[in-house]
Amino acid sequence: MVVQAIKKDSDEEKDFINEITNSIRNLNRTNIEDKNSLLDVTSQLSLVYEKAWTKYAKPKRITKHSKEWWNQQCMNCLNTYRQSGDLEDWKSFKARIREAKRQFFEDKIHEIASSNKHPWDLMSWVKKKALLAISTITYEGQPCNTLPSLWNTLHNLYNSAANRPVNTDILNHAPQSSTIEWPPFSKQEFRDAIAKCSSSSTPGPDHVSWRHLKPVIADDICLERVVDIANACIKYETWPHQFKASISVVIPKPNKDSYNTPKSFRPIVLLNTTGKLVEKVISTRLQYYMTANGFLDPNQLGGIRQQSTTDTGLYLTYIIRAGWLKQCHTSVIAFDIAQFFPSLNHSFLAKCLSKASLNASIINFFNSYHANRTTTYTWNGFSSPSFNTNVGVGQGSALSPIISAMYMAPIIKTFKKRINNLKEKIPSDIFSFVDDGLLISQEKSYELSSAFLLCSYNIMSKILSDAGLVMEHSKSEIFYFTQS
Repeated sequence: MVVQAIKKDSDEEKDFINEITNSIRNLNRTNIEDKNSLLDVTSQLSLVYEKAWTKYAKPKRITKHSKEWWNQQCMNCLNTYRQSGDLEDWKSFKARIREAKRQFFEDKIHEIASSNKHPWDLMSWVKKKALLAISTITYEGQPCNTLPSLWNTLHNLYNSAANRPVNTDILNHAPQSSTIEWPPFSKQEFRDAIAKCSSSSTPGPDHVSWRHLKPVIADDICLERVVDIANACIKYETWPHQFKASISVVIPKPNKDSYNTPKSFRPIVLLNTTGKLVEKVISTRLQYYMTANGFLDPNQLGGIRQQSTTDTGLYLTYIIRAGWLKQCHTSVIAFDIAQFFPSLNHSFLAKCLSKASLNASIINFFNSYHANRTTTYTWNGFSSPSFNTNVGVGQGSALSPIISAMYMAPIIKTFKKRINNLKEKIPSDIFSFVDDGLLISQEKSYELSSAFLLCSYNIMSKILSDAGLVMEHSKSEIFYFTQS
């Protein structure tokens, strides 16, 4: 397979970065006075990336023998041996290979230890991961024997919630959080955001990775240009269409019994890197504001910083052991929300943002952010035409964790309020971890706790349905914890 690429640490990569840096420095951002001038500047920015990529990217042939550590010195030594056939040249070639491997992996370990702190990058990943061997994909009883049918199947599945009705009235009685002020972005926010990004990440449609953007943002004038664009996006309540285009890479979900249905796969969204950087800064702010003003529920343990599955396990262990002290048994129902990220309704989300007391400019910005988005699906090296995606949030976007948490927060609070308002009190609680939930009940008898859980389950299912979400009942499981 032949692809266009720029070799890492090559002169072409240095020239690619320098050209982008110089071009962004020369961007005229002083005339961003309205939405149209903002779009003109972002169009110029996209053209900068496109021209630099076209100029410096070279054809690269990828085979099953391709290795990341292979460099030009290895190629030169191999050519020398092929011409001479001499044993000493062969030994020099093998020595060069050992040196290239050693240097490559030492650099990789140093990068992980000192900068991105991503230990999973140490895993072997020297070539594109092929999808598992599977039988024909079938959807609604029909086989997908052609690429067009596969693209339509994937798009219909990941956008199945496009016309699903929602009832925003359930948010009318949700508590209103305290008002949030939104000051202009600062340079330091962008420095902090990009410092945490992995230099080995996959680029989006603009072909620019964090490895390329980091030295660009290190230039103070370039950083100032990007900050100006970000502030203009909020001021003029617009998210440029260049940042809305995405590539949805379809990958298999782990540990599935069968991979002959599209539900066994998930899309990971690749976005333009400059837009991703702005999203990261916005996400960091929302994480802080939503926690500070109490909009997020304490029982939300997913999509929120400093909360994890470890906290879920600790909380559940504490509840179970506290119940044993009261001679009570703990019963839980674990449930899953089907196609969670692709199902988030934008009108419901806008109402959630209003309940979070974000100002009108931020709400209108998010309305623009979600409108008229497009994506291209890629499957095992093949790419689809562009599709419109006007529902859900991209799994892979920096904003998807906090947006999903803001979507779920009023749902959880509504559930708790309905449980408390029942004439017959139900001792039930809930934990939420992104698209998974846990309903908990403690009673002296399993029969009573099971009845309470069933009632809670039905109430939660109805609230999720009103929010445009669907419980995947086939995955729901009930667990009983006894003291052995």
